Amino acid sequence: MSRDWRATAIYAVLAVIVVATIVLVGLGLRDGGLEPIELWFSLVAVVLPVAGIALTTLHSGRRQGVTVEEAASALAQKLRKHWYAESRHRGLGESRRIAVRWRREHGSEQSSQLSAELRNEGTLDELTGAFVRHVRAGHVSRLVVTGEPGAGKTALCVLLTLETTQPDVVPVLFPLSSWDGKRSLTDWMTEELAVNHPAVGDRAKAGQFAHELLRDHVLPVLDGLDEASDRAAALYAIQEEFAGRSFVLTSRVAEFAGPVPGRVLRDALVVRLQPLSAYEAGGVLERAGGVSMGPLLATLDAHPDGPVARALKTPFMLSLAVELGGALPEELLTAEGDDAEQRIKRYLLGGFVTQAYRRTVDKPHVPFPADEARGYLAFLARQTEPGTHRFAWWHLHRSVPRGLFLTVALANAALACSAAAVLLFALFERPWLGLWIGLGAAVIGALVVELVPQDDPRRAKPRLRSVRPPSRHALQRVLGFGVMGGAACAVIVAFLYERPVHVVVGGLLSGLTFAAARYFSEPSDPLEAVTPVSLLRSDRITIRYAWLTGAVPGALTGAYLGAALKEGRRTPELDDVTLIDELPSSVEALLGAASGALLSSVGLGMMALGSSAWGRFLPSRAWLALRGHTPRRLIRFAEDARERGVLRQVNGYYEFRHSLLHRHLAETEGPAAPSRSPAPAPAADTRTGPASSQ
Repeated sequence: MSRDWRATAIYAVLAVIVVATIVLVGLGLRDGGLEPIELWFSLVAVVLPVAGIALTTLHSGRRQGVTVEEAASALAQKLRKHWYAESRHRGLGESRRIAVRWRREHGSEQSSQLSAELRNEGTLDELTGAFVRHVRAGHVSRLVVTGEPGAGKTALCVLLTLETTQPDVVPVLFPLSSWDGKRSLTDWMTEELAVNHPAVGDRAKAGQFAHELLRDHVLPVLDGLDEASDRAAALYAIQEEFAGRSFVLTSRVAEFAGPVPGRVLRDALVVRLQPLSAYEAGGVLERAGGVSMGPLLATLDAHPDGPVARALKTPFMLSLAVELGGALPEELLTAEGDDAEQRIKRYLLGGFVTQAYRRTVDKPHVPFPADEARGYLAFLARQTEPGTHRFAWWHLHRSVPRGLFLTVALANAALACSAAAVLLFALFERPWLGLWIGLGAAVIGALVVELVPQDDPRRAKPRLRSVRPPSRHALQRVLGFGVMGGAACAVIVAFLYERPVHVVVGGLLSGLTFAAARYFSEPSDPLEAVTPVSLLRSDRITIRYAWLTGAVPGALTGAYLGAALKEGRRTPELDDVTLIDELPSSVEALLGAASGALLSSVGLGMMALGSSAWGRFLPSRAWLALRGHTPRRLIRFAEDARERGVLRQVNGYYEFRHSLLHRHLAETEGPAAPSRSPAPAPAADTRTGPASSQ
């Protein structure tokens, strides 16, 4: 449905609401059942929110968004900042960068300008420099980089991204593990841009902006062909959809080898990152220095093809040895047998966390001991998204019994709703009736909320100027909130008022309040960078907004009902409530406003909390902390791990820095399992941060 049709539909619904209100008011005036003050309260309470929605929709359709060029510039700045920080964690600065070599693979194309400039082998800097020059010059450059785990494929992507990024050419990394193969590669990449990179522009036009960016500005960097669910389909899609355009593709050697890739993926320069020789590894270790390097260097010299040399043949494992100061135990230096290489790798990976959580000059405070942190990371490593190395805080509820959320929702709703209802009905000397009504509303509301799937984090603070017509899924939730709020108010009013018009108007006004609050709390147009912390903060602010939003129109509804209480109360059931007769109508209107604000804010706030990502995260965090799986301050722990280089941030997700580390931690048994190998000796230097994961 186009924007014009959606806007027309919204205007039609609003018109029906206004007409229905006018008809009800007219019937009430004709029958003499509606006083003038009731007329004004009912009209104001309906017309104000309706006018707000109409003006917002009109303004949303007319406002001017950012241009594609501005979106490309913002995206380039965001990615450059992100990958610069990532390069520092990976030790990719020129002073610490390991000189990785590459070799052209058999069957690689020879006709492109990029291929003609390069020799059959060379250094990583030569490859990235030539690629960047040709892409910036507008030449079609299709590069496939293969290598073993830890060989430096992702590091090459980081370098290419940093060196190529400019508004006209914006390299964007797309992990192929996220592609399900059911959609075209272009559609998937468009959605990835729209969802994970809010700088693509106006959220209402996110698809259009992402499509234009992908077509005119984005250089696809497709990481991890080996992790794709269907590698053959991915190769066919790349060849068909990226005809005549540049891209970078990475893969492990075994998954890319064979007859199929060569036949499918044509006109691409295919290179393989070479393993480091014992001589090259020794040179890196010698330059790093350290009092414990001697035995390791001697072992490499004596056994250049031995288990130690094979374990250190990739930049990632070698960088771990550098950070450990070369301090390998004697039994590993002299280890033999088929499992010797894996034992050395496990030791180095086990020391990764220990080194990351050591006390340094730059980081003298260590909030989480290494063994404790290793147990937490092991649990989180088993909570990653399928086929990836990343986890989301809003999905951790999947590891918690579902009954916990229903129990928490029932307890919270029962306490809040019953307290509010008791306070209201105590004014009518019926506190027990208020208690039972509050409990009933709490039970029904909690059950309904638990049946609704959890919201994804709402990433933007609600702003009237950026509200857009809701999607079908969002519209269902808006209507659900409206029905629940209207029904709850109608039940309360039915116990207190004689005339059906009060029940109808009260329920209608409350339903509009709940629906409008939900509508305005949908994600708007965030142009700031998305991080796990910002997602959590914005979702929490949205819940608080729901509490406040419910209070204002709830007060209007309550004022209308309070002003009509003296003449419209249920008789003879409330004849014994002398307070109604003693107070003037103006005071009753004020009491009604206060009661309406309280009931509406509590009801709306509890429903928003129960269906939100933050509302599920709070009991999940408490449960996991009680079980010893995670620390009590989970986000603080994840941020600390990111600063120490164990995790990295990928938009709203946390991701383990390397697949080898992720696999090692996921295989660690127990929530607080110790390292599988003895703690390594501390490094001789005081370098900060963990090993480079090149």
